[in-house]
Amino acid sequence: MKPRRRGWPPGENRKCSAKERLRRSIKERLAGLSAGQFGAEGKKAAGLLCASPLWKRYSSILLFLSLKDEIDTGPLLEAAFAEKKRVFVPRVEKNGLAFYEARPSGPRAKGPSGPLPAGETAERPLSPEDFPALIIVPGLAFDLSGRRLGRGKGCYDRFFAELEKNVPAGGYKAIGLCMEIQIKAGVPASSSDKKMDGLLSAAQLIYF
Repeated sequence: MKPRRRGWPPGENRKCSAKERLRRSIKERLAGLSAGQFGAEGKKAAGLLCASPLWKRYSSILLFLSLKDEIDTGPLLEAAFAEKKRVFVPRVEKNGLAFYEARPSGPRAKGPSGPLPAGETAERPLSPEDFPALIIVPGLAFDLSGRRLGRGKGCYDRFFAELEKNVPAGGYKAIGLCMEIQIKAGVPASSSDKKMDGLLSAAQLIYF
């Protein structure tokens, strides 16, 4: 019998290859969408969230600034600033993912459907005093049980692992935000992958 490769738990090779196949498939499908589609779905998703009790419950929002192949977060960013919420945006640093408070003025960053109004961040980092908070999380794929597939670097999973050491249970809600085509029947996941508390798209806001 052929020996199992050292260093891999049973089934892990298969699980990792399934993740990579799904990543490739999703990236190919996203590449076929126009900037207008990312913008239109982002606007609808923002409307659903901003009309929900969840949005009204939190004064601190952790929000990613969308890349060209991600649903447009510009409408959510503008809504948060309009309602005087504290907005924190991520920055990849040597030690992992860090969040800094965003300003509604300053240089404008480029989003998938046009300029975003918060290209500049204050030097004040996120702290435990900024919680409770609503965390809007990107991903390549999500399923309806809360599983998330990221881009493979583990930045958000490590961020949540550290966050849970400093923020009491129930101190935040993590909501995955994505395009409709990124919602799958099942997403391969490992024990270290953070599960979402909810899922937001242009068509639905659901809680797990």
